[in-house]
Amino acid sequence: MNSWTIPNVGPILAPGQLHPAFDKAHAGAAHVLRHGDTCHLYYWGRGDQGNVILRAESPAADPNRWSPAGGVLLKAQPETDYNADGPSFPFVLPVTDTRWLMYVCTWGRKRVENRLPNSTGAAISDDAGRTWLYAGEAPVLPLDRPWDRSGTGSVWVLLENGLFRMYYTAIGRYFPKPPGVQTGHGDVIPEIGIGYAESRDGLVWTKPVADLLVRPRGFAVEPYEYICSKPCVVKDGPGYIMWVNTFGTAYRVHRLTSLDGLHWTWAKRQGPDGELGTGSPGAFDDHQRSYPCMLRHENEWRCWYTGNAFGRTGMGYAVAPAS
Repeated sequence: MNSWTIPNVGPILAPGQLHPAFDKAHAGAAHVLRHGDTCHLYYWGRGDQGNVILRAESPAADPNRWSPAGGVLLKAQPETDYNADGPSFPFVLPVTDTRWLMYVCTWGRKRVENRLPNSTGAAISDDAGRTWLYAGEAPVLPLDRPWDRSGTGSVWVLLENGLFRMYYTAIGRYFPKPPGVQTGHGDVIPEIGIGYAESRDGLVWTKPVADLLVRPRGFAVEPYEYICSKPCVVKDGPGYIMWVNTFGTAYRVHRLTSLDGLHWTWAKRQGPDGELGTGSPGAFDDHQRSYPCMLRHENEWRCWYTGNAFGRTGMGYAVAPAS
């Protein structure tokens, strides 16, 4: 297991810091990728235009010297049901030097009380991630399996030998909480796990696996776990690592490993607070650290994560040696 160091006491990117009109209420759930000598940070902001996707850039050699880049990249599609309240949780995939794809978790019109109105949308850039257009007016993933019929959300996509491999947040069912269990969602809770899909073009997807790849562990861990979401998947040597966000009463970061990207084993658990733990009392991340984006740089893992309240307090940064 990695031993993480948090070099910054406060957030490395706070609400209102880069795009005050558009992220003053919320800045979180970043996806960071390196392109040449530059790190690109795409993140979920909320301000005067509601939920939007924003971008920042930093020198790769000094990865948290962020400057705003490009303004609002994607915003709500009010004429649609699936994205009427706008996008969040961006994941960006360079396909060629100029053609890039972005996947987002969209917020639709409220359907049922206390149910998440989320699905997965896609956008296309033909100028290496600077400007974007939605790929359509419907979700890129249909809600057509028992494990995702209530919604989908944030994703991670690998492109391997021409095959797009998507790991996605899947919302299957809502059910009464077990007796005596404390939850963060009241008496009726969702079951959320990690689904899997494949594509040859990154836009039309099939679901070749007959169940969730990873499901919440329920009573097998403490506290009772009913959400396993927002995967971060990295090819590492002969196998793969997946970091996920589990939820019982707050989000915690845990990891799994796999040799083929399909069959996953939970790593040894580092207690109920997971790999990243929480910040000291009164800190921006004293309740939870969640939504990690991992980037390997030489012999170091770099991790950008979201603090309390899903982005209302901003984002933090952690590093660990890479084995």
